[in-house]
Amino acid sequence: MGHTLQKSLFIFLASFTSLCFARELPEILDGIELGVREQYEEAIDHFSSLQRKYPQDPAPPFFLATIWQSRMMDFETRKWRDRFMHEIDATIELCNRRLQENPESIRDRFYLGSALSYKSFQISREKKYLNGIRLAIKGMKQINYVIERDSSFYDAYIGLGSYLYWRSYLTRNFSWLPFFADQRPKGISLIKKSFEKGVLSKWAALSNLAWIYIQEKEYDQAILCAETGLARFPGTRTFLWPLGDAQYQNGDFENALSTYTALLNSVASESFNNHYNEIVLHLKIANSYYNLGQWEKALEHAQLVLDIEPGKEVKDRIKPKKKRAAKLIKEIHPRVLQ
Repeated sequence: MGHTLQKSLFIFLASFTSLCFARELPEILDGIELGVREQYEEAIDHFSSLQRKYPQDPAPPFFLATIWQSRMMDFETRKWRDRFMHEIDATIELCNRRLQENPESIRDRFYLGSALSYKSFQISREKKYLNGIRLAIKGMKQINYVIERDSSFYDAYIGLGSYLYWRSYLTRNFSWLPFFADQRPKGISLIKKSFEKGVLSKWAALSNLAWIYIQEKEYDQAILCAETGLARFPGTRTFLWPLGDAQYQNGDFENALSTYTALLNSVASESFNNHYNEIVLHLKIANSYYNLGQWEKALEHAQLVLDIEPGKEVKDRIKPKKKRAAKLIKEIHPRVLQ
């Protein structure tokens, strides 16, 4: 989640207390754009260079951590987990040290809160939910401080908005209780503001909105978000994934098929491939063909789901996909034989 680029920097720069960072901000944005474009090696080299240039600044290690995490999520792997943890912990340590000298620095609190949130997300993905919740609460404390001190710090809104939305979504069945009020609309509003007025959070906010709109079954809005992202960054998987799923859920199987095929080609072109995404996409393509009544093509892709051998790290996770493919094949066979 740390991807963005925007030409107008006035509001964001006005909130910073460090003139050094103001001069360095365009360099940060250059690295973020590389990350959005999924040019991971170039982004890593870029932020590593900034880390050497600004060794006491938490921004370079934070964005370096976001690149490692984005890469892990993109390829469905834990391959770079240690590198992510090293950089995110370095960010937290730098922020804490700087805050001892200047406790009111909203910039350092922003990076501290963001780093704690990213670490919380990673730990939660590893099913360490209690520790993840504790870190998330600590992170939101810092983010709330930033917003209370400077309501124009729009990049902080994505963290609070995402927290409010997903917490409310997970507790939606208890919204009648006073401690579980439905704050999904407020969360969405904050994330939208982060996209519209933020700098560092703009494209991460847009991607988050696309997935939230899918969750809310507002598929046209999800498609609009994804297409807006693709207009700025053509062919990026960050926006192709929600576009395809929103099209499919909206019953637009032909366009979903086109999007999933583009994703499959993109995944296949990468040097790293544990075959998780490849298998998932063949299943999505098979289902798209099935809904279009193209039985033979649906059968072909469903069979590929069974034939492709996944990497060891994703073998257990892929088993439900293979079961669904086998079930789909049983449904298709009688139709093909007619």
